[in-house]
Amino acid sequence: MPRPPLRKDAIHLARETTRMLKYRGSRLAAADLQVLLARLKDLDQALAKGYEDQQLAVAVEAVRAGLGKHHEKLKRATVLEYVQSLGAAVLVALLIRAFVFEAFKIPTGSMIPTLLIEDHIFVNKYVYGLRVPFTHWRLVDGGSPQRGDITVFEYPGPGEDHGKDFIKRIVAVAGDRVRLTGNRLVINGVQIPTEVVSGDSACDDATFARCRCVRQKERLGDVEYVTQHLAPPPVNATIGCINNPDWPSPGDESGALPEETVPEGHVLAMGDNRDNSSDGRFWGFLPVENAKGRAVVLWWPPGRWFRAVH
Repeated sequence: MPRPPLRKDAIHLARETTRMLKYRGSRLAAADLQVLLARLKDLDQALAKGYEDQQLAVAVEAVRAGLGKHHEKLKRATVLEYVQSLGAAVLVALLIRAFVFEAFKIPTGSMIPTLLIEDHIFVNKYVYGLRVPFTHWRLVDGGSPQRGDITVFEYPGPGEDHGKDFIKRIVAVAGDRVRLTGNRLVINGVQIPTEVVSGDSACDDATFARCRCVRQKERLGDVEYVTQHLAPPPVNATIGCINNPDWPSPGDESGALPEETVPEGHVLAMGDNRDNSSDGRFWGFLPVENAKGRAVVLWWPPGRWFRAVH
């Protein structure tokens, strides 16, 4: 039997020659085309009958010699071939965009300092399952958003933003009891590991150009990241630079700290820029079915490109 490399080469040659003659054979004289078709037939028969190396090699060389003789006439692809190749490339790109990876541009500063306005990222859409484009129907069930994920999702609230793509960090999942106390995230009665890395920093946010911010490192499971919030007095003392460090707001005078429980089928999404983010604290819990994918790579601008997003 032929050795695998020769047989593989012969199969590839037969396929390429068949395709080439289908689209470009009309450029040849009828007699020349018939000769090439006869040699291609001999090669196909040699493959079908499992000839030994010598016989298969002869058939391969005969086809190559015929192609070489008419190389100038056959080397240029036809317009139809270009159109088909371009169409196939576009189709593959659309399928990848619809089901696997999609590029997004960050429109707001709600994820500062993790993501800045005009950052470009790639989002893994398959990680939460295979979803029919423009619907919430999943062809293949995947995982649900987890604590620490930076997730792109369709805004679930009413109004002009309904259905638009938002991006936030998932901080709590179904069943979690969650609150913010003194700008610290508390889940199920336990404050998550938090370390202040700067108590007086520029906010890198035009909305808070006159203000100063605290940046703190937080950890949710295996994910470590940095958030920011407006610094408390006396660092900030002007109107517009004072935040509410607690969520939800106290409801009574009993002394009990209020908290919210994430319902089944939902998660809580917050921006890393805690005092300039339209997130679940204001419009409610995010239905898992609205999640489109998880941010994985920051690829633009230069100087920050091709960095993992976490």
